Amino acid sequence: MGEQGLSAPKKKILYVGLFIAPFLLAMALIFMAKGLGTLPIMGEDGKWLQLKRKNPPKYYTVPEFTVNNFEGNPICFKHEDSIIYLITILPNSKPEEWSKHILYIGEKIIPRANNVRVISFFEGNAENDLWEEDPLPYIKNKSKKWDVAYIDHTQFDEFLLTFKTEVNDSTGIPPYVLLDKEEHIRAHCDINDAKVSRDIPKMFKLLSNQYVSGKLDIKQVKK
Repeated sequence: MGEQGLSAPKKKILYVGLFIAPFLLAMALIFMAKGLGTLPIMGEDGKWLQLKRKNPPKYYTVPEFTVNNFEGNPICFKHEDSIIYLITILPNSKPEEWSKHILYIGEKIIPRANNVRVISFFEGNAENDLWEEDPLPYIKNKSKKWDVAYIDHTQFDEFLLTFKTEVNDSTGIPPYVLLDKEEHIRAHCDINDAKVSRDIPKMFKLLSNQYVSGKLDIKQVKK
């Protein structure tokens, strides 16, 4: 007996199952993923906005500044340097927390976000040494893109305004600040929130992906 061919209805079902259904499923997943994007962006008025390709509102841009690092060399934050930043600002009211944040950045963030430049500000000065151990050897070993600087009380308040943040009532420490390559603020990360702190490297990956074509759709995030 000769081999029996498939009937027209069976061929149609097979075609749909092998080609059409997977295609439709893939398109559905792409549609669902669209807009998951990355992070909101801060507007000029300090509100979180959806990032737009066309006719965007005015986004807040962090002003340029220069401060000296622990060794007296200038740290220059300048526009159009094409660097993604993590900014941390630690008060002198919590010196016992300083080393913990240094270790967290060095062990949890930098190894998973090595394309990020980190600037850590500490309210105080070298003469009033509040460190249990000199952090510079550890910092230099971890990353060449990690700078640390002392700032006085006036500068501390100025930087809170510059980065549109404030001291967290429960921790006594301002949130970490994430900036994109245009010096726009993209997130304030309260480090006492376990999920947020764990997801900071993922946020940086999403920011990096933003500069790949077609990845600029971002959901608005409510406060």
